[in-house]
Amino acid sequence: MFEKGMTRRNFLTGAALAGVAAAGAGLAGCSTSAETNAGTAGEAMKGGNAWETAPEPITDIASTVETDILVIGAGLSGCACACAAAENGGKVTVVEKTSTWNGRGGGFGAIKSRYMDDQGIVVDKVNAKQHWIAQCASRANEDLISKFFADSEEASNWLLDKVEKHGCAVIVGAFYSHDDVYAEQPGYHMAMAPKDGDLTSTGFVGAEVLYLDAVAAGAEFVFDSPAVQLIKDESGKVAGCICQAADGNVRYNASKGVVLATGDIGGDADMVKAYAPIAAEYGQPRSQYTPVGANTGDGHKMGMWVGAKLQDLPLPTMMHPQAFCWFHGPFLFVNDDGKRFMCEDTWVQGKSLAINRQPNGEAWSVFDANWKTDLVNGLPYGGGMFWDSFRPYGSDVSAAPEYFETQIPNYIKLGNAFQADTLDELAKGIGCDAATLKATVDRYNGMCEAGEDTDYYKKPVFLTPVKEGPFYALKVGPALLTVTGGLKVDVDFKCLDENGMAIEGLYALGNCMGDVTAVDYPINVAGNSHGRCITFGYDLGKALAKA
Repeated sequence: MFEKGMTRRNFLTGAALAGVAAAGAGLAGCSTSAETNAGTAGEAMKGGNAWETAPEPITDIASTVETDILVIGAGLSGCACACAAAENGGKVTVVEKTSTWNGRGGGFGAIKSRYMDDQGIVVDKVNAKQHWIAQCASRANEDLISKFFADSEEASNWLLDKVEKHGCAVIVGAFYSHDDVYAEQPGYHMAMAPKDGDLTSTGFVGAEVLYLDAVAAGAEFVFDSPAVQLIKDESGKVAGCICQAADGNVRYNASKGVVLATGDIGGDADMVKAYAPIAAEYGQPRSQYTPVGANTGDGHKMGMWVGAKLQDLPLPTMMHPQAFCWFHGPFLFVNDDGKRFMCEDTWVQGKSLAINRQPNGEAWSVFDANWKTDLVNGLPYGGGMFWDSFRPYGSDVSAAPEYFETQIPNYIKLGNAFQADTLDELAKGIGCDAATLKATVDRYNGMCEAGEDTDYYKKPVFLTPVKEGPFYALKVGPALLTVTGGLKVDVDFKCLDENGMAIEGLYALGNCMGDVTAVDYPINVAGNSHGRCITFGYDLGKALAKA
């Protein structure tokens, strides 16, 4: 599920472009000698990558704009920050490199909300926090995670009030894992646009609603205006940014702060290879982040040029096994050679990484005619994304196979799945040796009958044999949704330098912000990436407006 943005070109709300240009005419082309733009030009950073070298300062300025708060990026975190700031009396300008606001995904994760209260849904915060830290190999910033846990309710209810006013329907999903090892928490909210309304989103409406409400509150948005260089004043404070416009470079002076909300590095193949190499071969080329190629680490680069420190490498990736079929359950997985290679009852990131190491970075979920019964029997003990359907909390588990039964024929039509009466025929579809596949299935069936997986130690409840035709093979492959790492920040979202000191005037949000995840994306709180965009954007917007 993805959102579609509006196609507004060079749109500036609240004031005419001519008026803005006139207001800054007195400063056009001026830069004091005490100020610097990017940092020390030509100074290469320790990574040695070309983009880490600060460019020459830009001095050719066509016009200047004065604002209090400058938000760079009109994605979910940028729109949340702008909306919260404007609603609290802040003078806000948002600059965006594309022609519209940007949103994506199916929903957002919350630790608590009034929707959850109404349904008696309670997140086990101790369990959630421990699993989050463990999945991040104890390298994430616990203070930032705790801040999300503490502030999620207020920010989530703020957004939920908004989407309701726009006529949207909201559900809390039931599709989370009940596994005791890979424990996930409920709290994934889906807010969808009404069919007969004015909203254009085809998926989660969060970014669009926040954009519209930010405009209504007086925030100004300038599209088709890529930010290219930050500006520091004589004290070392980040005081603004230079953007490229159709009629020349525009300098934005921000008295209260500059917020980097430019998204991840996923659209820059070289940055992915250097900073998140595990996704470079298969994850990045299959990226399902929209708009495709737009997020090229602009905020990361500009921040590093003025001294901001990147979190420890490699950066964590959000890779989901959804490049081909969106259903695969806990069934037998084989690679393109027809061989089993993993314990299949694991979390989505674990599946992605294991499949990533296989030939062609793909695998096949193999099951038989009893799959619907096997799925229902296992859901009380497992579940989660690509194992359960997008059904509302409290609904019966039988809804999952009913939904997937309609999807499998679509997968087959696309050539990403096969149905066959015999394993020999199924092997032809996969493209593997039939004898190898049958030997794999025979061994697997034997362990199912014995009730013990002596190869990969899958839980007995998920050991379901592959015996009765028709047989199915669904193609599974990892797709990179986003690289969730970025610049180090403190709990006030100020970027930090090499010495851990805050860089005054510079803030980071969303996937330009670092250390809230590390190593891997912690899916145990599903939708937490969007959840923290909303929560931290709300927090920072309010704080800057009141500063």
